[in-house]
Amino acid sequence: MPKHIFQALSLLLILAALPASLWATHNRAGHIEVAPVDPLCANPRFVRAVITTYTKTSSVPADRDTLTICWGDGTCERVARSNGVGNPPQGVPLENDVKFNQYIAFHTYESLGRYEVSMTDPNRNGGILNVNFPNSDAIKFHIQTTYTIPSPQFNGCNSSPILTVPPIDIGCVGKVFTHNPGAFDPDGDSLSYHFIVPLQEAGLEVPNYLFPNQIDPVAGQDSLLINEETGDITWKSPQKAGEYNLAIIIVSYREGIPLDTTIRDMQILVEECDNLPPELVFAPREICVVAGELFEMQVTATAPSIETGQRVRLEAFGLPFEVGVSPATFTPASNAFEPQPVVKTFRWQTTCDHISGQYYTVVFKATDNFFGDTTGLATLRSFRIKVVGPPPRDLQAEADPDRIALSWESPYVCEEPANRFQGFTVWRREDTPPIVVDTCDPGLSGMGYDKLTPVGIQEEENGRFVFFDSDVERGRTYCYRVQGEFAQASATGGFPFNLVEGLPSREVCIQLARDIPLITNVDVERTDVANGEILVKWTKPLAEDLDTVLNAGPYTYELLRATGITTEPADFAPIGVSFTSPTFAGANDTLFTDTGLNTAGEAYSYRINFYVNGEPDPLGASNAASSVFLTVSPTDNRNELSWEEDVPWENFEYVVYRLNPGTGLFDSIATVTEPIYRDEGLVNGKQYCYRIEAVGTYNIDGVASPLINFSQEQCGTPEDNVPPCPPEELLVSNICDQEIQCSDEDLLFNSLSWSNPNETCPETDDVVQYHVYYAPFEGSDLSLIAVLDSARSTTFDHKPDVGIAGCYAVTALDSVGNESDLSPIVCVDNCPFYELPNAFTPNGDRSNDLFRPFPYCFVERVEFQVFNRWGQLVFETEDPDLNWDGTNFNGQNVEEGVYYYICKVFERRVEGILPRPEALSGFIQLVRSSN
Repeated sequence: MPKHIFQALSLLLILAALPASLWATHNRAGHIEVAPVDPLCANPRFVRAVITTYTKTSSVPADRDTLTICWGDGTCERVARSNGVGNPPQGVPLENDVKFNQYIAFHTYESLGRYEVSMTDPNRNGGILNVNFPNSDAIKFHIQTTYTIPSPQFNGCNSSPILTVPPIDIGCVGKVFTHNPGAFDPDGDSLSYHFIVPLQEAGLEVPNYLFPNQIDPVAGQDSLLINEETGDITWKSPQKAGEYNLAIIIVSYREGIPLDTTIRDMQILVEECDNLPPELVFAPREICVVAGELFEMQVTATAPSIETGQRVRLEAFGLPFEVGVSPATFTPASNAFEPQPVVKTFRWQTTCDHISGQYYTVVFKATDNFFGDTTGLATLRSFRIKVVGPPPRDLQAEADPDRIALSWESPYVCEEPANRFQGFTVWRREDTPPIVVDTCDPGLSGMGYDKLTPVGIQEEENGRFVFFDSDVERGRTYCYRVQGEFAQASATGGFPFNLVEGLPSREVCIQLARDIPLITNVDVERTDVANGEILVKWTKPLAEDLDTVLNAGPYTYELLRATGITTEPADFAPIGVSFTSPTFAGANDTLFTDTGLNTAGEAYSYRINFYVNGEPDPLGASNAASSVFLTVSPTDNRNELSWEEDVPWENFEYVVYRLNPGTGLFDSIATVTEPIYRDEGLVNGKQYCYRIEAVGTYNIDGVASPLINFSQEQCGTPEDNVPPCPPEELLVSNICDQEIQCSDEDLLFNSLSWSNPNETCPETDDVVQYHVYYAPFEGSDLSLIAVLDSARSTTFDHKPDVGIAGCYAVTALDSVGNESDLSPIVCVDNCPFYELPNAFTPNGDRSNDLFRPFPYCFVERVEFQVFNRWGQLVFETEDPDLNWDGTNFNGQNVEEGVYYYICKVFERRVEGILPRPEALSGFIQLVRSSN
């Protein structure tokens, strides 16, 4: 072998023998960020990854000028460090023996998809108390980001979260520690935060890991919490000085679907120190502002012990400082330690570029100089601000003969930037109550409105945006709002995707031209099965809408009725009631009391036909309106009321009345906005009677408001028809739990216990009995096996006919016989035991003459076979007792010697009769002589 090759191999052997800690006792913290190189996603597969690590500055031999990045598509490559001075760059030293390093790499993927971008490096720094202590430097350091490349056309661009707050902070023993990673998503996706166990390789957790609060825990002082919404970390409170590592996974969501995950491995340095963390004061902690508004907030930082002369450094991190247009400021801009109190101003002039469906998070960090001029204890607090789109201005509505015209101010204040503003949507409601707009949640979906248009730019007329609604009927009131729609803000200016709703305009309500009458009242005045009465009122058309020259008199109202609640014209028939006036002035608002009705059992609906000029066909008909029909459903100590109606106006409130037997009058007991009410605390067996007052309006001028209409009277008598809560915490135990030999037949039973619903369920107080159910096999039908006649009897012993396997459930019964649902079904299994000896002496001395198993249990049958030394079968049986007397199939004694057996055992289990996974096998020594 040439000498130089021998020397090289020898050196490699020497290096391989060195401890791993000499190579890499340095990794403290880190994470990976991934984003497309082109923010407009012209080629979303071409990406840029930044590996950020924080290492131990003093571990010079372990310093890395390159690392290996794996892209998740089967390829890995070395990437050089890019920050710091020198050639190659040496990173940036920080306080507390920490070095800041960044490694930037570029990669082109072959296809869209999801990839796990990772970096693994030997090893962590030594002495970390909660990582394989005391040998943390023997554990690899692994960070990863799961990155999704979506289709820009359908899902927009995507970048992984960006973390702005360094991942190393200092705490004191016995003092509260706080931290926040200061993460934001450049695409405006929402983020959630969770603790995980740090990794040493992909999918492999570090061994012997303890969360920091598990080191010398003290009851009441050992909580470690993370706010999943803001990322605020609070450790109350460290009990032992040293270094700790903590890993969090940050999940980004787009439209509720997880898109990316970033793992940050961070470090906490806990010192023995008599110091309190700084205090941060600001308000509010969360706010929503309209784009274009200026938001200013004062932030004050102090150190609790002013007499110590401590100075404080006050910093701010977050997306508002990173946006490309009108970024926020935090002034004065100094990051030096200053005499306290330190007061700075967060100022953000918001613009339409900032409109987002997600909150922007700002992290304020106050650090004292307790440990010198460079560092100390820190307190971090998060502040959230959402920027919403402004409402369209000056919404107006006009009624044409067959449509409603809407218009609003143009230009809209947030039409620019054009790539953000997507257009308007028009919303309409009818027969639903008005809403109060929430500035922080401005959407109208689910608020009683229907969307009339997709997102788009409405046409303009006379310098105003316009929209025409033709799907309307005369006699109905329609209320409208308009809102702007925006693409989600992107910090990178990249291709936006998610739509964000702006604040809606003020509401306008209107009807079509009123050239027909409007029904205003269908009021039940008398409740009876045969002589019920309903008052029907209506108001005349408007003269300016009717055109009385074209539509001359006489004018006739014809009343039509239908049984039940309906709007179908075919269901209505004239009832022989009409009112005629030769002039329009005489065709006044009219009322009529309809009699001879079964108002106790039916609702009724009405329409008005309107005739002009003596013509045989009506000019038009009013919208149908029904009476309010009340239903009472009695149950245990309460009556459940519900009612329904179909009217062309909006009933916005209901007053519930109950008959007072003492006065004979109905007293108001509740006011609600939904057609349901539960009258509780009643006496079973006592009758209660009710009626409902509906309060409504057409929301238009010239029509009486409010409109008051009563339901019929309806009674109900509460009765106990509600079953009690089922028993909880059913437990079943037996000898199998205690590992007791099953040879004692007296021990083969199951002990059941459960909770008393009278004591565990607030809704139950009258349990008097239990039913116990049993099934021998899992999945088979349960059968009643016991009735226990006391609520206190919450235990029961059961001895099944065969074995102890089976499934149990318990129900509770109340004093009137209502039976609860089954408790959770609990199944228990047998614990079969079957073992064989290895010798017997079939010599007729009545001692050990038969080959039999040791005492066994829960065995249904066996397949037992005995073979001689030549492999010939000499005996077999399915009887678990075996009882082999040493003879063959012909009844002849077999020779003394060693025999081989195989025994398949079939056990009685709760799932059924099942073979034991492995057959028994072994040797039998057959001895006949006395020796």
